[in-house]
This record gives sequence, C-alpha cells and structure tokens, in this order.
Amino acid sequence: MPHHMIITPKMNTWLRSDQQLLSHQFTQNILPHAILVNGVTGAGKLELAQWLLHLLNCQQPQPIHNELDILQSCGHCKSCLLLKSKTYPDHLNLIPEKNSLGVDDIRHANSFLQKTAYLGKFKTVLIDNAQKMTQAAANALLKTLEEPSDNSVIVLLTNDIENLLPTIVSRCRVFNIRPNVGDALLQGMSDSQCISESGVEVNNNFINLTQLPELTDKVTNEAFQTFKECYLNYLHGQLVETQLLQQLLDSQHALRWLEQITVNLLREQFIVQSDATNKEILSPELLNKLYKVIINGCKVIKSYTQANKQFVCEQLIMAISDVINMQES
Repeated sequence: MPHHMIITPKMNTWLRSDQQLLSHQFTQNILPHAILVNGVTGAGKLELAQWLLHLLNCQQPQPIHNELDILQSCGHCKSCLLLKSKTYPDHLNLIPEKNSLGVDDIRHANSFLQKTAYLGKFKTVLIDNAQKMTQAAANALLKTLEEPSDNSVIVLLTNDIENLLPTIVSRCRVFNIRPNVGDALLQGMSDSQCISESGVEVNNNFINLTQLPELTDKVTNEAFQTFKECYLNYLHGQLVETQLLQQLLDSQHALRWLEQITVNLLREQFIVQSDATNKEILSPELLNKLYKVIINGCKVIKSYTQANKQFVCEQLIMAISDVINMQES
C-alpha cells in the first residue's frame, strides 16, 4: 500500500561511515540510483534510509554539527515541512501488506518514478521488507532497475538478502549494516536512555544483534519479558498449549524469541549452577531437542512466504509438547 511519508530519524553511531559515504556521493552527484540496505531487525536500516531520503528532498542541505563530512536536511524549507506534514509529492513509501508486496504496488512505483518531480530534484521510493516482494513484483522492479529514469532513487530495505533475486541485488549498491556485539553494541547505541527505561538486562552474557528490537524499544522489550515468562511456565508445566500458541501468534518476534530463550537456557546449563528442579526439567538433552524442533519450525515460516503461520505454530507447539512428554516418560 503506497504511503507518502518520511519520519525524521535518530541515528546510531555504527551508521556514521555509511552516512559519510552517501554524503560524499550526494555532494559529488554520483549517488547510485538504487540502494539496498541489509541488516538485522533494529540495526538502523530504516533510520539510514529516512536520513538519506530527507537529505535528497531537502532544498537546503547542511552539515551535521560536529560531523562536517555528514550532511542532513535543514528541517525548515518547504520540502522538509511538507515531509513532516506527510504531504510531500515526490516521495513514495511501499509497505508490504500481510505477507507480500504485490506487482501492482511495484507498477505504481515505476509509474511514479517516471514522472517529473514537482518540487525537488529527485523522485524517491522506499521499499521496506523488500524480501516480501512476489516473483512478479520483483521482475517488475527489475525492469526499472535496469533502465532507471533520470533523478530517481530507489531505496530497498531487507533483513534477509538471500531471499531477494540475485539480479535485484546485483543492480543495487548494497549497504550491509553490522553493529558491534556485546558490550560494544550497548556502548555504541545512542539511545541509551531507552535501554535503561526498557529494563533490558544489559549485562546479559549472550546479548547479540538479534536482540536490537528489545534493546531499542520499551514496548517490544515488555512483550519479550511477558513471552519469556509464558514460555518458561509452559516448560515447567504451569501453562497450557493454547496459551503459548496465542503468544506465538500475537507477536512478529515470537519465533525468534522462542529460539533465543531456548539457546540461552542451554548455554546457562554450562555456566550457571541452577537448582535441582530446573536441572531435572530443563536438562541439556531436552533443551537441545527443543532447539532442533524450533529451528525446523522457523525454517518453514522463512522458506514459504505464503505459509499459514497459525498452522505452522500449532504444529510447532505439538512437537515441543511431544519432546517434553518423552523427557518425562
């Protein structure tokens, strides 16, 4: 569904080198016509894209304070004000509905890019979750990437570059967003207040990039803590299958959380002295079997765009239950 909207972003320190390169290319008029930003959820893909799109459509770009080699939009010219009011005519957002982005949306974007800009120099399109394009949509986009219109810039975002057509990837300038890990990740995050407010366990020995949504968003972290409590209660026989199933269906992050919590429980078996009850119920053998079952379920969801998530989750819960019952018998 097309949306004319850009939101002014907050930037993380690990994005600076990409900002420097893109600022230089913008200044030298050598900016690629198609840019693909790849990285895990929460890495800053959207923030980088929005910064660039603001810059491209601003009438009076200026250096960032204390970062003279990085440009930014002025925030007060006519274009910037229209962007803020979500009425800027020379930018288009394409956001997948449900599980896919269809060919009609891409055709609309292609037609949009072929028209002359009303106010600025560029016509810009942002395609979020580009890996969700259907085969027909990807082929329609490929034609535009092969023969781009003048002064048009397409920015694609993905957290799964392997699910994009190689021909799409090869025709884009790829930016791989790779934040640091562990303590360096926490120290490099500019929104440290959000971390402390969210209650994230910042001393977690197993912190990694996949946890960025929980680290950067208080609501997401609260949902994670609720899910973790439900999953642990289920493993200890204090929650029924239907309750855990509903948790899996309610959040886009739930399958990742299921895998993450199970892995961390397995790791803790080797570094933390747990009580006897936990050792008996959550043995390394049980957790290892659970992990394999969960991985297989996640593969099904990832491999098939049109997969029925509820059916797959129901099968996954049944498989988890079978593993637990076998352990107890």
